[in-house]
Amino acid sequence: MPLTLYRRHRSDCKANHPKDLRSGEFEERKKKWRRCDCLITASGTISGDFRRQYTGQWDWEKARAAAAQWEKANSWDGKVVLPEPEPEVIIQDRITIERATKSFLADRLENSAPGTYRKYGLLLKQFKSFSEHRGHVIIDQWQPNDVREFRTGWAISHQTASRRLSMLKLFFEYCVSNEWLARNPARLVKSPRGRDAGENRQKLPFSDEELKRMYDACLKYGLTAKFFWTGEDLADFISISIYTGLRISDVAQFRIDRMNKNGEILVRTTKSGTDVCTWVPEWLQDRIRVRAKKHGPFIFGSHRTTSLDVITDLWRRKLKNLWATCGPWKAVPTPHRFRHTFARILLQKPGVTVRDVAELLGNTEQMVLKSYSAWVKERQTRLTNILKEAFQDKPKPNVVAINARGKGA
Repeated sequence: MPLTLYRRHRSDCKANHPKDLRSGEFEERKKKWRRCDCLITASGTISGDFRRQYTGQWDWEKARAAAAQWEKANSWDGKVVLPEPEPEVIIQDRITIERATKSFLADRLENSAPGTYRKYGLLLKQFKSFSEHRGHVIIDQWQPNDVREFRTGWAISHQTASRRLSMLKLFFEYCVSNEWLARNPARLVKSPRGRDAGENRQKLPFSDEELKRMYDACLKYGLTAKFFWTGEDLADFISISIYTGLRISDVAQFRIDRMNKNGEILVRTTKSGTDVCTWVPEWLQDRIRVRAKKHGPFIFGSHRTTSLDVITDLWRRKLKNLWATCGPWKAVPTPHRFRHTFARILLQKPGVTVRDVAELLGNTEQMVLKSYSAWVKERQTRLTNILKEAFQDKPKPNVVAINARGKGA
């Protein structure tokens, strides 16, 4: 009878299977099986001699080849001649997934913005959890099919999934550059596309009426002693957000030295080292200086914690409490909609170009058109004029007056 093959797991099994547990090839092909490199054993009788003997292999195909050689030699002591393996790139040191992710995050900490670094951390936390579920311990165990199944489990929008897959590809490229992988398993995996993947979704800024409701609600917010921050503080927070287009994290940590004597506020610094500034009216300049005298360099207070997430979440909760007092909303209010409002106000003014807004937001002109085309007046005016000129001298039908009964006059 042919020899029986099974894997007998060791006490130091990398997939944490119980010691002496036996598993077969069919069982290990199941989706949820955790892979390891414990050796495969051959069991059976050759020439009347029953034995259980290690094949010296952890790969099923090579173990079957070893057992076939014993059977062919009709002896347990026969020389095992394995088929020549296909040539492959040799990686000297096999790196664990834990070490690879830690090294990559350390590199990103120096080269990424805090918000981007946080996204990498969340992605790789899911990556390690999925690896454990698949039984992967070494980074080179990942294959393209693993990447596809990992991507399939993301319960997020197609646009977000596409960005997340790009981040995963960057992680694997980092591993390839360090010679931990022979190839990037995510390189050939395409980004997911849905029905709305190619649509231009318009951003939702606050209307002037909604801004007025917020400012009116600020007059009644925080009047009791339990509130350290009052509605006046929230009104200042909202005003700076709208007049600068800064993100909530930048407003929450706004420093007085970010504004110069002329009322120009640093928005960002380009890669070429050039500063891009926005200007705020005199009344808001005065408010910022008053806050600096009261609270110090950080006009919305300094914090013991250095976690940007904690700081921004504090102001998210304050704004959420304020919005709850404003009545029903057509669309859910979020802090990022202040940034959309900044773009909307500028684009509604004559003479302001898409390029101007793109420079202030730090986006491309294409991205501004994609997100805010509904507010670009000159674009629609130009298109209307094109249509008027195109159809002005074209033939028209002879219109016949129709009476009340539907018959010609």
